[in-house]
Amino acid sequence: MFNKIAIIGGSGNVGSHIAFLGAIRGIAREIALFSIDTPRCKGVGLDISQAAAVFNLPTHIKGYESYEGLSESEVVIITAGIPRTPNMTRDDLLLKNASIVREISQNIAKIAPDALLLIVSNPLDAMCLVAKHASGFDSQRVVGMAGVLDGARLNYESKVVLNDFQTPIKPYVLGAHSDDMLPLLRFSLYGDKPLAAILDSDMQQYLIKETKNGGAKIVSYYQQGSAYFAPASAAIKMLELVTNPQDEDIVCSVYVQGEYDLHDIYIGLPVKLGKKGVEKIVNLTLNKQEQEMLKISAQGIKKQVEILKNNGLLN
Repeated sequence: MFNKIAIIGGSGNVGSHIAFLGAIRGIAREIALFSIDTPRCKGVGLDISQAAAVFNLPTHIKGYESYEGLSESEVVIITAGIPRTPNMTRDDLLLKNASIVREISQNIAKIAPDALLLIVSNPLDAMCLVAKHASGFDSQRVVGMAGVLDGARLNYESKVVLNDFQTPIKPYVLGAHSDDMLPLLRFSLYGDKPLAAILDSDMQQYLIKETKNGGAKIVSYYQQGSAYFAPASAAIKMLELVTNPQDEDIVCSVYVQGEYDLHDIYIGLPVKLGKKGVEKIVNLTLNKQEQEMLKISAQGIKKQVEILKNNGLLN
């Protein structure tokens, strides 16, 4: 259990659900919330604190009016930004959300200089790089939540296809948190068998398509706003592995410096998480086609990085 974590964007759907799940799962003794909507942020804190009191949980959730309330946080989760709406691509969000994340990260570096930064804002991989540059933190302490969420969508769609909600599935979805994500059915396990070994080619392609479309489908149903239950759950899963490291790899957006023959970007790869954040990037032996698809996935991120550089948001 952490002593204190902070959620910036705590009045929004994703941030408030992270706070609620964090309280229920006993992730921290104090959860500090901050957003531009101070009254709602305080209301969320009080509401969740009362929910925690129903179960006598040892967690205090509070909304703050300034960044100073977030001091001494061991983890800061950034969910702030403009949400994705129907017909809006993740690229549409890029410049506006980059400006928001940069300002937040600069403030966090001042009031919680030893914190682990967990990025949830979209476009996810690019926002991680913005946060790293703006905070000045070591890349080990800046990590993005995406692969866990994309993997959960592969997990769910696999259960639907197989009509089996009992057998454990270990999913692997690498690459960008975008339409260029790379569901790896050859590595994803249904029990102890690879999904690629039990599904025919047509079913594999269907599963990949449904995984990639998982977020957009929710947006189309909601009409206003995007997913929040699953992203919040994915963030808490990551924090639980930080507080209680296990021999389990999990896909997160991490900074690469040669791993998988990629350089100087954030991208979804399997990692080991621990007390210091990213402890190790796990190497999967990709075949030539998979490696090429991962490079294609990285190209979209690189294009976003160039846009950010050209607009002075990565300096």
